[in-house]
Parts: sequence; structure tokens; C-alpha cells
Amino acid sequence: MRRMNWNDSKNFQCCDARERITDLYLITMLLVFPLFFGFSGYRNITFSKYVFLLGATGLWGALLAADGLRRAICDRKALRRPSAAQTAAMAFLGVSALSALCSPWRMESFLGAGRYDGLLTTTAYVLIFLGVSRYARLKTVHIAAFAAGVTLCCAVGVLQIYDWNPLGLFPGMLRYSDAGVRYSAAFLGTIGNTNLLDAVLCVALPLFFGLYICCGGTWLLLPLLPGGFVELRAGGDGALTAFVCWMLAAAPLLLNSPERVRRALHGAAVLLLSAAWAYEAVLPLAAGAVVLTLSLLPQQGQRIRAQTLRRTFLLLSAAAVFGAAALLYFYPWEGGTAYEVQQVLHGQLADEFGSSRIRIWRACLVLAAERPLLGGGPGTLALRLNIEFSRYVAETGETLHTYVDNAHNIYLGYLVNCGALGLAAYLGLLTCAGRTAARRWRAEPIPALALALLCGSIHGLFGLGLCISEPFFYLLLGLLCAGKTPAFAPTLRRPADAAEGQEIT
Repeated sequence: MRRMNWNDSKNFQCCDARERITDLYLITMLLVFPLFFGFSGYRNITFSKYVFLLGATGLWGALLAADGLRRAICDRKALRRPSAAQTAAMAFLGVSALSALCSPWRMESFLGAGRYDGLLTTTAYVLIFLGVSRYARLKTVHIAAFAAGVTLCCAVGVLQIYDWNPLGLFPGMLRYSDAGVRYSAAFLGTIGNTNLLDAVLCVALPLFFGLYICCGGTWLLLPLLPGGFVELRAGGDGALTAFVCWMLAAAPLLLNSPERVRRALHGAAVLLLSAAWAYEAVLPLAAGAVVLTLSLLPQQGQRIRAQTLRRTFLLLSAAAVFGAAALLYFYPWEGGTAYEVQQVLHGQLADEFGSSRIRIWRACLVLAAERPLLGGGPGTLALRLNIEFSRYVAETGETLHTYVDNAHNIYLGYLVNCGALGLAAYLGLLTCAGRTAARRWRAEPIPALALALLCGSIHGLFGLGLCISEPFFYLLLGLLCAGKTPAFAPTLRRPADAAEGQEIT
């Protein structure tokens, strides 16, 4: 497949009603959904997002079904054979339904006994993927809507970090600084739980950065400043780990021309500026100034070959991995995440590591062994897991209690809830999506989109996977596996002679 030429009108064709309906749905979900918080702030934000998700997806699905039925009656050729990824998604839904049917907690598995993570939510995820991959293609307006939603969400989070309460999301006199003192967990922005905000940012920020590297468009750097600030001030170690893995993978895969290297330096300067802001330190600011200066230097000499750049950055990434591993293994760390990783490398695995995730994961593995094939049913882990954490807070003289209703690992959660068959079907969907990305790698937006989803998948090792954050993953996964070429351009204004893309064969 040749490289996309945005000014070549032969690559475009007029979109039909189903694509326009899907475009409207995508804009709604990428712009309005992250900003919608209901009418009671953080008190009931999960339910509010859940109702929005089901309402918007249900209306979109009904409109697509009506149009599809009309077309099928008129033309049987309108029915197209599903792709491998779509088949894997339907298999995942089928196994989830079978798991719910065979579950001792059949009624609870429909909505989910935890936080609306039952069969109905899984159905919505699969329908999102199937509809988007069938009728949509990645467009500039989709990315612009997502960038606006993420920027506004993070802007609210920035104000909250400075102890403001915009939009009245925190109830009463509570503020973000009261997290862990007057209430458990932590909440930021219009997403809510900071772990869920991490999950959104783990696909959003790499997507914007990667698209800027591949295609240009300075507006794509705008979300990096507030997003980087919020992530560095409030993000978890799992999100930072996912970002580091993304950088190591993106360097050899994306930086294959001097112009892309220059753009990467621009983005790095913005992230260093956000780090200087977050840590109130001069060193990141000075480093950002140096990086920006390097990016502005004139290009001299002959053009560097793409293969040379790939090999150079591959060696640098490999050196960074081995250097970090050696540092983590040999340096005498005294505490923190680095110390925990060192102990794991030395064969020591304590329950309290990873904010007690090791204890949760061990308990989940025991539950998975009880029902290994189909699990306990979607959303039933909360009924089977009996873990409580408590902590005395000297500042208030009270004891905070937290009850665990989630595996804190998306893959382990599927293993417990849907069994080995459900996890295999989900991993099959991701594998098929990866193969699709490999086949379409030359289309400029595809590498950025694929690597952003890789970053989100890595964060899934530590994430909650709830209906607040997972829809974004399935929306972008659907766009990655869409059967038509992207119609994305770095400028917000679409070329006059460009309509939409053709089907990919």
C-alpha cells in the first residue's frame, strides 16, 4: 500500500449516512463523554458516565441497525464478511455471554456487582468496536474533538491540584488535597478516579504526540502541557511505566527522518516544560530549553537514511533498557517503586508491593483457579473477593476503609470473570488488531494510533478497566481496525478536493 497523499482526490469517496452517524457518535464520545459528570459531581460520576455511555451507544446502534436493515433488504451485497478482529470481538462477547449464563451469580453478572462492569457493559464495548471498525475511519475532526476533551478535562484537574473546586465536583468542603486524609482514593478532572484518568491519558497523550511526530500539526501539542502536568503531579507509577515503554518503542518505530526527530524534540520540550511546572524545578526547564534549541538548529549535510535512524534509535532504546535494568538491580535503593522492582528482580515478592496490588493479584489467581474455564461471570469479582484495607489517619483521628472490588489488572480481571476462554478471546482481539496495524503501517496515522493503544494496553496491567475509561480504548481500537484509509491531515482545515478515504484491501 502506497503512502497516503492527502491532496489526491482519487483516494477519496463520498461517505454514506452510516459513516456520518458514526462520525457524530465519535465526536460525542471523544469530546462530550470525557467532560460529562452528571449532576452530583464525584458522588455518582460512575453511574452518570455509565448512563451516558449506554444512551449514546444505544441510540447510535439503533440508527445504524435501521439503516443497515434497509440496505440489506435492498442489496444483499451490502452485508460484508467480518474481519479477523471483528470475529475475535464477537467471540469475546459470545464467551462473556456464555460465562454469564453459566454463572452462579447470573442476575448480578448482567449489570455487574462491582462498578457497572457486567455483561451489558461488555456488550457496549464490543458494539463500539464493531460499529466503528465497520463504518468509520480516522479523521482530523475525531482527533480534534478528543484533544479538546482531554485538554479541558486536564485544565479542570490543574485547578483542582491548586485546591480549587471548579464545577463543584468535590462535595462540600472537600478538595483534592484531602485525598488519603479525609477520603480514600483520589479524584481529578472530569474523569474521576486518578487511576481511570491515567488510563485515558495513557492513550491520549501518546496519540497526540505520535500524530505530531508522524504528520505535524502544532495544535496536537496543546494537550501535552496540562496533561503532562496532571500526570506527573497525580499519576500512578503504572501510568509512568506505560509512558516509558511507549517512548522506548516509539523512538525506533517513528523517528525515521530528520523532520520527525525535529518534531519529537518539540514534543519533548513541551513535556519538559510540564515537568518543570509540576515539580517547580529549574532543571527540567533548562533541559527543555536545550532540547528546543536543538530542534531549531538548521539541518546540514546529506539527508540521513531512514534505516540508519531506525538502527540508531533501536540501539539507544536497547541501551536504555539494559542500563535501567542494571541500575534497578544493583543500586541500593531504600524505598519507593524502584526498591520494589529491585526486590522483584531479586526474587522477593511481598504483598504490599505495587500499593498492595500483589496481594490483590494473588487472591484473584486463587479465584481464577476455582472456575478456570468460564470464570464467575462478567462483573462478579466483587462478590467473590474479600479484601479490605484500613489506615489510621493521625490528622483527623479517623480510620479510612477501602473495600476491593476490582482486580487492578484488566487481563487478570477477565481471567477471573470470564475464565481462560474469555481472556484468550480478548487477547485474540488485541493480536488481530496488532496484525492489522502491521499490514497498514505505511499509512501515516496508523503507527501513532497503534503505539498509543500499546501504551494503554501496558497500563491495563495496573488499571481498573471501568466504563469511564475503557470506551476510549475501544473507540480508538475500532479506528485502528477500520476497513478504510484514514482521512487525517495535520491541518484542522480539510483540503477542498479531499472527501473521504477508500476501503483498504
